[in-house]
Amino acid sequence: MKKKYTLILAFIMVLLMTACNQNVNQDDAEKNGKESKTKNAISKHEEVTIKTSPDKYTWYVKDYVGKNLASFGYTSLGGDRMDHYGEGYIELALINQSGKYIDIENEDELKKYYVAAQNLEPNTEIKYTFQKDEEGNDENGLISSQTVEEILLYVKEVGNTDDTEITLTPIQTAPDAYTYYIRDYVGRNLEECGYLSLAGDFRDAYGAATVKFVLIPDDGSYIDPTDEEQLKKYKVTEQNIAPNTEINFTLQKDSNGEEYDNLTENQNIEEVELHLSLVEE
Repeated sequence: MKKKYTLILAFIMVLLMTACNQNVNQDDAEKNGKESKTKNAISKHEEVTIKTSPDKYTWYVKDYVGKNLASFGYTSLGGDRMDHYGEGYIELALINQSGKYIDIENEDELKKYYVAAQNLEPNTEIKYTFQKDEEGNDENGLISSQTVEEILLYVKEVGNTDDTEITLTPIQTAPDAYTYYIRDYVGRNLEECGYLSLAGDFRDAYGAATVKFVLIPDDGSYIDPTDEEQLKKYKVTEQNIAPNTEINFTLQKDSNGEEYDNLTENQNIEEVELHLSLVEE
């Protein structure tokens, strides 16, 4: 009898192990299928050879599509995701389908995403002007103005099988130090839109000028600009000034008639209204 029960028990164990192996194999197949589809989606993108910089004033936007989010750039002390271009740097703003906030200070979190699209084409020209010393020479590492300040990256989670083509609004590059163009904030997590000013306003910088955000959530809540965790709960659904609307300004001058680098005298746009909704958990 004991031998009979032993044989039955062994048979049951074989069945259970077979079922487990089938589940594991199925899970591996699904995982490999997702990775394969992701690779197929990325492989549709033809990587662009980036032009070499002819001088310290001229650089070209890199090709980020297909790259893992943790494989390039760095997080600045100010809490922005940046990338170096010569002696200057460009901010990398992130956007994803859900509008959720991606913790850029957590490398493990960054590793979960790859770039599916960027709003500026690779090889878009970036031009720098440098601050000058008393003798009129360039101050190394001190940028006075630049034609591109931000690149918007649309990211997807690694393994995402949706290969739908993503279209982002290409923002015009600044033709000079006094003219910029309003960015496209729709779809972004609110925390990815700007920064907290010393005066306690939520703003974004355009060259030497800044624009204040008027925050209008659809649930009527008050949003405290100093509360980062509250900002992360909202995404932008609409803005009252269209992307690529020209913003221009003049700079204040000292007693010698020389312009200050970061003091504006007047500007044609001072506020942008952002309509918001809660990010779905």
